[in-house]
Amino acid sequence: MAQVILENVYKSFPPRKGENNTAQERADNINVLRRINLTIADGEFMVLVGPSGCGKSTLLRLIAGLETLTGGNILVGDRLVNDLPPKERDIAMVFQNYALYPHMTVYDNIAFGLRRRESRGAGEPVSRGDKMPNWVENLLGGGTRKLPKGLRYVSPKERLIETQVRSVAQLLQIEMLLNRLPKQLSGGQRQRVALGRAIARNPQVFLMDEPLSNLDAKLRAETRAQIVKLQRQLGTTTIYVTHDQTEAMTMGDRIAIMNQGQIQQLASPLELYNRPANRFVAEFIGSPPMNFIPVEFSAPLLITHPLFRFTLPENWAKALQKYDKQTLILGIRPEHLSLSLPATKNLPVKVDLVENLGNDAFLSVRLTAPESPVDSSAPYLQVRVPTDRQLSIGEQLWLSLNPDKIHLFDPETELAIFPANNS
Repeated sequence: MAQVILENVYKSFPPRKGENNTAQERADNINVLRRINLTIADGEFMVLVGPSGCGKSTLLRLIAGLETLTGGNILVGDRLVNDLPPKERDIAMVFQNYALYPHMTVYDNIAFGLRRRESRGAGEPVSRGDKMPNWVENLLGGGTRKLPKGLRYVSPKERLIETQVRSVAQLLQIEMLLNRLPKQLSGGQRQRVALGRAIARNPQVFLMDEPLSNLDAKLRAETRAQIVKLQRQLGTTTIYVTHDQTEAMTMGDRIAIMNQGQIQQLASPLELYNRPANRFVAEFIGSPPMNFIPVEFSAPLLITHPLFRFTLPENWAKALQKYDKQTLILGIRPEHLSLSLPATKNLPVKVDLVENLGNDAFLSVRLTAPESPVDSSAPYLQVRVPTDRQLSIGEQLWLSLNPDKIHLFDPETELAIFPANNS
């Protein structure tokens, strides 16, 4: 096991050559990753999450050695691995598409990496007279593999490999699948085999690139829980890439939110939810995402909008001193809005869509004055409410905000503004 350190990592690609490219375009590189500084502790489960194209998979491939660094350093344990090939980094990677050998049984897929590791010294001289050369063992083992069990030659190394494979199979509950081919397995079974192949090598670091994206929702939830349990049991440093913020929130010890090749925020799941560093993080974390409404601020604590106005809690006063008479972005999560009565401080809305989920419902509403037609340009909000009341499309509602759950953002930088007692 080992910590992983990324120091000022950059990755850029040259633009594709084409007839329409200008000389300047041909000279400019495409920066995929910029100023990535990240330390993953020994035994930590780190999740990299962000929208498609943010650079998270590229970063994982750089750590694995499948891409070449443009700049910076990558350390695994106390070793600088910038120039080491993948096989010498002691890292195991689980891919989105499983990457199983279709002609090999489950047993041989799991054993493949172990056999390769043992065979690296195949040409070494024999040091003891009673020890058979590696190439002879491999020849006898391969030549007798299809014979009845009692006639096969099994080397001491192969016995050790078998012990490791069966131990991993028992851990993943796939003992009964060892003689099957990948085509005879379900998606969830294939994913467990891919995990087994990585675990069997006992590497210093696991890298997982969206390993659950090909599974259905129920199986994804089950496998997600199994991966977390296995990681805690094995204690292996794990870096997990996903675009699914639910996976990130439920799996990671810490989460690195990425966008446009940079880390936006690095924190625990609850800190990301409660204290997003900027508007992007606030919108990305949470389902449904946070609502945003432009409002005017008047010192010391008054928030105004053409359709509502309210006074902020006292702890906001110091943080907002410089924003007097300026526009701010008010953020409020769907679960922190609740059905209420008409009042100046409440938001008048009309229901645009109702999604009943059983235990609760998601409402899509437009901020609209009572008795007024719905304005298609009005702010669009999402609300999470209990289903103890039947709601219909076009219905007029009033929503109250939880004052302790309000977020405010600078409209220019989009950075979060934090009240005094949370700073």
